[in-house]
Amino acid sequence: MDEESKSRNIELAKALADALGGEIARRAPSATPAGCPWTARSAAPGRRFHLSLYLAVGISGAIQHIVGMKGSRSIIAINKDAEAPIFEIADFGVVGNLFDILPALTEEVKKARAGG
Repeated sequence: MDEESKSRNIELAKALADALGGEIARRAPSATPAGCPWTARSAAPGRRFHLSLYLAVGISGAIQHIVGMKGSRSIIAINKDAEAPIFEIADFGVVGNLFDILPALTEEVKKARAGG
């Protein structure tokens, strides 16, 4: 994935996180462009997350990633591959392109939080 695509992914994820009142995290340094604002690293060996909501966007579900996020209360996965292993542990799953889903989801969250 080129730097422009990575930057676009970050912008979409950040917009949704802001709408939800949350933060974004990265998989690994190589998965993000230089200067990425992400504050946590989700796939570090031995690191586990116990979050209320874990939104896995474009994450296939490699074992080291699943181990780290399995303690989250609710897991929502968005992936274009219907056979991605992440769907086996997700509470909810959406199969589709993140460039279509994230903007629509962000707008719906904003509407809901605004009371409309």
